[in-house]
Amino acid sequence: MYKSSLHIHTKEDLKEGYFIDYDIYDLIDYAEEKGFSILALTCHKKFVCRPEYVEYAKEKNILLIPGVELGLKKKFFGRSDILVLNCDTSIEKVKNLNDLRKYKKNHPEIFVICPHADFGPVYSVGIKSLVENIDLFDAIENSWFYSPGFNRNKKAEAVAKKFNLPFIATSDIHTLDFFDKDYAEIDCEELSLAAVFKAIRENKVMNHTQAKFFWWLIIFMILQYLKKGWRFLWRMRTNTD
Repeated sequence: MYKSSLHIHTKEDLKEGYFIDYDIYDLIDYAEEKGFSILALTCHKKFVCRPEYVEYAKEKNILLIPGVELGLKKKFFGRSDILVLNCDTSIEKVKNLNDLRKYKKNHPEIFVICPHADFGPVYSVGIKSLVENIDLFDAIENSWFYSPGFNRNKKAEAVAKKFNLPFIATSDIHTLDFFDKDYAEIDCEELSLAAVFKAIRENKVMNHTQAKFFWWLIIFMILQYLKKGWRFLWRMRTNTD
């Protein structure tokens, strides 16, 4: 059983990296300390994974999967966040779900996960669209953002069961606080891309998640956005100077 975290953001993220404290090397070191064997680097919009990152992870006995979190345009409003693993820079040409369908047909090696499927129109595919486009997805994410009284994962989990898709826990980290609180153990034959994807598709996954205190979640998100705003202003001031 290999500990995995398949939804990760680091300082290299061109969209949100300016309010993240750790880079990919820090993360790999921390993952080794916490006993993780599989990571997926899924920064927003741009493919940022480099061969030296993969090699550094390999030295730590960690399989680093290159990926991206796309923000695909919706027809009327908002965007659909989609995780695409085992891709390259060509994935940046994908702008909507139809593009993704064509891309997947031409790149069967990729692995597509639907993250935070039911978290509103701005960041989520939405349950209706998830069902309508279920052929695109290899797995559905069990989001870290939930509490005993607030859990938007339930409908997504029901869809996963209905269509016999894996429902896999990830940390979606922008901070290391929850890195080892929400993750999945994968029962695969070896530490390789083919073996990992095969095991997930066969649902050989054991999720480990912890419900969060609701008001703590709200406070945490407010603090993160305040920190994001402060760092943005500081960066603007530094660039001006």
